[in-house]
Amino acid sequence: KINKTNILKSLILNKKMLLETESRTINIETPSLYEILVETSPTLILLPKLEALINKEEPTLEDILVTCSHDEGLLTKLTRRSGFVGNEEQFAKDILFKKGLGFLKSLAIRTMNQEIFELPLGLNGMSTQLIKRRSVILARFLKRFVGDLDREPDDLYLAGLLYNFSYLTYEHMVHAGSFPEQTFKEVREACTGITFSSLSQIGFEPYVTTIIEDSMRDLYETRNPFEQALLRIANEVLERAEQSNATLGRGKAMDRNLLDATGYSEREILHSLKELSKNYKGATNVPWQR
Repeated sequence: KINKTNILKSLILNKKMLLETESRTINIETPSLYEILVETSPTLILLPKLEALINKEEPTLEDILVTCSHDEGLLTKLTRRSGFVGNEEQFAKDILFKKGLGFLKSLAIRTMNQEIFELPLGLNGMSTQLIKRRSVILARFLKRFVGDLDREPDDLYLAGLLYNFSYLTYEHMVHAGSFPEQTFKEVREACTGITFSSLSQIGFEPYVTTIIEDSMRDLYETRNPFEQALLRIANEVLERAEQSNATLGRGKAMDRNLLDATGYSEREILHSLKELSKNYKGATNVPWQR
């Protein structure tokens, strides 16, 4: 004889357990890109703060200490990286009264380059080594055109450096569980939007963030077509060399429409990229340096 009371109790218990499971699932929130970057890249967070401090009329020692205080180990890291002999407060005084805040900004950018390109997964054949190298070369490449543009050299450097940051966003989001493990191409547009929003929230110059935001638009719908054309040409040349294991510049010709937008010849651009690649200090075992 079936015990209806026991069956009813069992159904109620199962339903309760199911509701508790759903509740726990709903309450699990994956971290945002901004939260991930705050945790993993303190110097990336520092840079816009330093820019504001540089623009301040009379910065003080306390200003420097407070600006670096969002990460307890940051000032120690910068002190050590600079080769300064002394404690953090002495280093801050040396910055304020001798070397200047421009030195600190340059030091922060170099330090940031060691932090932000760490890939948590290494998907799609990409590695920390490759994404860092390509990004640094793009940064130095765009900075070479400072004479053609009414922009600060550091803004050009950062625009090139962060041009491929959407790929880092992709890996961080997959690692955090926000995206399924799709190919980057499938979610690139979403990653570009997340990157733009997060870097804007951190406080980067609109010039830098809009170059990232516009990176998937038609060239003449972008706000900076000259920079976009240069970055798209250089990025494709570097990426093709990575993927094909070929000499830099071999194979497909550069896009004529992009070249026309720059006013430079294929030979001039390729010469610049080869020179920068040859002189790059850092990763080894890349095709065009063999």
